[in-house]
Amino acid sequence: MPKPLVFMMGRSPVFLPVDRQYARSHYWVASVEAGLRLGFSAYAVKLLGVVNHLRWSIQPGDAVEQGQPIGYVEASKATSDLYAPFPGRLVEVNPRVPADPSLVNSLPYGDGWLMTIAGQADCLLSPQEYLAYLEATWPLAQRLLKGQAGKGP
Repeated sequence: MPKPLVFMMGRSPVFLPVDRQYARSHYWVASVEAGLRLGFSAYAVKLLGVVNHLRWSIQPGDAVEQGQPIGYVEASKATSDLYAPFPGRLVEVNPRVPADPSLVNSLPYGDGWLMTIAGQADCLLSPQEYLAYLEATWPLAQRLLKGQAGKGP
């Protein structure tokens, strides 16, 4: 397997496997037989902290539009609504994750996957483009995390 890319969140390395694509909303996306499987990138997992609860507002067979609310996540550092990263039809959700949300933290690129959507994902980034996106947005993310958004340097 090719060596993953590494993004440094301060002193914490975040690994980005190069065998998949990424959404600006911090999902990874990989092709599987049924469609496009997605999960949280390691960057998203570090921002969220320990995932305690996931709830979906869509069911298999439902059509989704890009940007549509599809559920929410509760974690130790953040609670957030979740949005579809691209349009399509929900094929399946990972039944193991709501029952054991720790899979998202321990195996974000494996058993911690979230769902599979059949659709077109023209908006995805290559691993290198996602790394560049993280590097470009990290200064703002740090300010937001420290509660200093909008303040001078």
